[in-house]
Amino acid sequence: MKVIFGRNNLPFSWLIRVFTWSRWSHCGIVVNDNVIEATALRGVVITPIHEFIKRYNDHSYATMLTENDGDAEFRAMLEVGKPYDFSAIFGILFRSGWNRDSAWFCSELVAHASGTYRKDRVSRITPEHIWSNSK
Repeated sequence: MKVIFGRNNLPFSWLIRVFTWSRWSHCGIVVNDNVIEATALRGVVITPIHEFIKRYNDHSYATMLTENDGDAEFRAMLEVGKPYDFSAIFGILFRSGWNRDSAWFCSELVAHASGTYRKDRVSRITPEHIWSNSK
């Protein structure tokens, strides 16, 4: 599965990178010329890749192992339209299980779609974890 990572100079991007010890603050799944991503303002959406790159001028691609790339893309597509998982973000900060099964943040969505993480742990996956588990 092809994954795109991004960061920019906005304060929220910087805070995510500091708290997660990551080079990246955001990630999404590349499908053709689009990115399936979870954004704070719009939830899980399909974004043209050129718009993603416009928001994240510093970006990189990687390949993540999956059980089956087609299944991973299908799992991601099923989540389009669902809200952003703000509670899981606070759960990471306060080390609690405050995630919602019907909502996603970016790396949580990528981990879920990959099918390679334990279902009870995807709400703890940060962009750094995704980056570390990709090539």
